[in-house]
Amino acid sequence: MKCKVVINKDSGNCRRLDVKSLLQQLGLTAEIQEIDCNSSWNADGFDTVVVCGGDGTLNHALSQCGDKKLVYVPCGTLNETAGSTTEMNNVCTVNGTPFSYVCAAGSFTQIGYTATDKSKQRWKALAYLPQVVKNYRCCEIDAKINLDGKIFDGTYTLLMVLKSHRCFGFSFNKDFKNTGKPYLLCVKSVGKDGFFNRIKMFFPFFRIFFCGIKPAVTDRWMLMPFDELTVKLQQKQTFCMDGEKRELQGDLKFCTQKLKYPVRVVFPNKKATPQMSVASKCPQKNTTVVDFYDKI
Repeated sequence: MKCKVVINKDSGNCRRLDVKSLLQQLGLTAEIQEIDCNSSWNADGFDTVVVCGGDGTLNHALSQCGDKKLVYVPCGTLNETAGSTTEMNNVCTVNGTPFSYVCAAGSFTQIGYTATDKSKQRWKALAYLPQVVKNYRCCEIDAKINLDGKIFDGTYTLLMVLKSHRCFGFSFNKDFKNTGKPYLLCVKSVGKDGFFNRIKMFFPFFRIFFCGIKPAVTDRWMLMPFDELTVKLQQKQTFCMDGEKRELQGDLKFCTQKLKYPVRVVFPNKKATPQMSVASKCPQKNTTVVDFYDKI
C-alpha cells in the first residue's frame, strides 16, 4: 500500500497537528506533501491518501481521489463534514462535481470563503463573525426547482443543498439522521436589499438556524430531503461549495453518488477503531501499516 499525506498548512488548526504522532496513530509510513490554498496537487501513483485540512481541502480531495482510499483528518476551523459523520459512503454531486456537505448561494453564504486563512488561524470560529455582519443582505435568486417531481418556482434569498445536520456552525437540520439523504433548504426573498427588508429577513433565518427545523414547506421557507433535484437558475450565481467559491449557472442537477471506498474521518490522538487495527506488511519498506479497508 503506497500512501501519501497531504497537509494544508493554511487550514485553521493545522499548526496543532503532530504529523509524526498522526502517522504512529494510523500505523502508516507515507510521503508527506504540504500545500497551501493556492497549491495544486495530485495523488497519482498512490493507493491511499490521508488529507489533513478543512472542508475545502476535503472537497478538492474528493475530486482528485475518487478511485483511491481516502482518510480525512479534520484540521479546519469549523470542520462541518466531520461534525456529521465518521465515515462517508457517498457524496452529493452537482452536475457530476462532488461535495461533502454543502452547496449554497445567497444570503450569508459568502462567509464560507471570505474569511482569510490568517484570521481563521488566529481567531478560529470568531473569524467568521465580521463576515456575518458584512454579508448580511437580502438576495433575489430566481429559480425553478424540480424536487423528485415536485415543482417550485420562485425568488429566493437563500438556496442551500445540504448533506449534513449543520452549517454555519449551527446544528439546525433536525431530520438529517433519519434519512441520510441530501436536503434542499430554500428561504424566500423578501425583496430588494434595504434596511426594512433586512429586518424582515431576520425572522425566518432566526427560526431556521437558531431554533432548528424539520422537513416542511411554509410561506417563508422550505426544507425537504430528496433523491434527485434540478435547480434551474435564471442568472449565474456565486455558490459556496464546502467553503470554496464556485460560479454556477443554468440547470444544476443534484444527486448522491456512492464512493468506491468509504472516506474515513480520523481525529488525531484518538485510538483507531477495530476496522483500522488489522496490520499488513508493506513490501517496499518492510514496515507495519494499517489496512483501513480490509473489510470492504
